[in-house]
Amino acid sequence: MDVSIFVETTFDDGETKRRNLGRLRRAPDEFGSENVGLLLDDAKTLLRRLQEAIVQDQVGEAIEARRKCDGCGKHRAIHDDRGRILDTLFGRIRVKWPRLRRCLCQPAGIAKAGPQSPFAGLFSDRATPELRRLQAELGAKHSFREAARLIEMFLPCSAQLNTTVRNRLGRIADELGHVDANQGDADTIAPPAPLTVFLDGAHIRCRPEYQKRHLDVVVGKVESPNMSRRFGLVQQAARSPAKQLRHDLIAQGWDGQSKVTVISDGEPALPNLVRRAVRGPVTHILDWWHISMRVKHIENAVRGLLQSKEFSGLPLLFERPADTLRWYLWHGKVMTAATILKVLQIDCDRLHAESRESREAAKRVRARCQDLYSYLANNFDALVDYGHRHRTGLAVSSSRAEGCVDDIGNTRMGKRRRMRWSPRGAHRVAVTRAAVLDGRLGVSKRAA
Repeated sequence: MDVSIFVETTFDDGETKRRNLGRLRRAPDEFGSENVGLLLDDAKTLLRRLQEAIVQDQVGEAIEARRKCDGCGKHRAIHDDRGRILDTLFGRIRVKWPRLRRCLCQPAGIAKAGPQSPFAGLFSDRATPELRRLQAELGAKHSFREAARLIEMFLPCSAQLNTTVRNRLGRIADELGHVDANQGDADTIAPPAPLTVFLDGAHIRCRPEYQKRHLDVVVGKVESPNMSRRFGLVQQAARSPAKQLRHDLIAQGWDGQSKVTVISDGEPALPNLVRRAVRGPVTHILDWWHISMRVKHIENAVRGLLQSKEFSGLPLLFERPADTLRWYLWHGKVMTAATILKVLQIDCDRLHAESRESREAAKRVRARCQDLYSYLANNFDALVDYGHRHRTGLAVSSSRAEGCVDDIGNTRMGKRRRMRWSPRGAHRVAVTRAAVLDGRLGVSKRAA
C-alpha cells in the first residue's frame, strides 16, 4: 500500500499551489503491531513539512499584501530579502523576512528614514506564541530539563534546551505581569463584589549564594461569589508585590471600594500585604484550623496527664475545661476561653507535689495552654464567631490557600525535589504555575 499526501493552498487572488508532502509505504507482508497506521516518526516528518508549506505560503501572501502603499497604492520595492529562523511547535523554519523601501509619496523626512520590515516585533524570541506558552506551561509543571524532553519527544520541533525553556518561562511570567497591569484601574471594573483572600506561605530551598536556607513564597487564592483566581509571588523578587495582588483583586471584580476579607494563619506580613494592595483597611480573620490544632494539642497533653501513673488530682479539673475550650472559641467567646486557659495553667502549677511523671505532663499542659493564649492574644482582633460564619455559608479556614501551597509551591518547588531556587526564578515559576492552574495560560485554552 502506497499513501501519497499532498497539500493544496488557494490564495485570496485565486492562485492555487499544490505540494507533495511525502509518501508512505506499507507492504502487506510487513503487517504487524509495530507498523499499523501512522507512526510517530512519520507524523513528525509530515507535520514538519506541512508546517513549512503553510508558513512559507502565509508569509509570502502577507508580504505581498504589505507591499502596497497605504497612500498611493503602488507596490513598494524590496530593499533586501533576508531570511529569518522561526521556531514553531512543528519545526524550525527559515522564512523570508524582507525589508521594504519607503514609498516616495511619504514626507521627505519619513521617506529618508530607511527601509522597514513589515514583520518587525511580530515574534518575540523568534518563536511562535504557541511554542512559548507550551514551554512555559510544561516548565511550570515539570523540571526544565524534563519539559524540554517531553516537547522534543512528541513534537517535530527543533532540539530543546532546558535553558531555553527556563528563559522563555521567565519572559512569559514578566508578560503576565504586564498584561495584568494593563487591565485598567479599579474604577473601570464592574460589577463590584465582596472578595475573600486566602493566604499562606510555602518554604522552598534557596540557592547558597543568597546566604539563607529557605525562601518564602506567598501563595493563595482570591475568591468572589462566582470566580476564583490563584496567585503566587516571592516578595524579594517581585517589583511590587502589593501592586501584583491588587491586579489580581481587580481581575476578580474588585472596584476599589467593596469589602475585602483576609483569612490567614496569623503571620502579620500576610494581611499587611493585602492592606497595601487595597490601600486601606481589610477584615482579617484568623484561620480556624490553626486554632483547632492548638486546642487539639492541649487535649492530647491533658489526656497524657490524666493517664500518668500516681496522678492524684481531680480528673474533671482538667478534662472538662479542655473539652469545652473548642466550643467557646468556635462561638466567639474568646474571653471565656482565655479564662479557662489561665485556670488550667494555675491548676498545673499546683501539682508540684505529684510524681515526676505527673509534673512533666503538667508542664506540657501548661506550655500548650500558654502557646494558645499567646496566639489568641496576638491575633485578638482577628477572632470572630466562627459558628455564625459557618452557618451563613462563609469561609472560616484558609484550607484553599493550603491547597495552593501544594499546587504551586510543593509540587514544583518542594524541598523533596532537591532543587534550589533564586528569588527571581522562584517568583517566575510561581506566577506562571498559578496562571497554568487557572487556565489563564496554556495551549489547550488558546486552542479552544
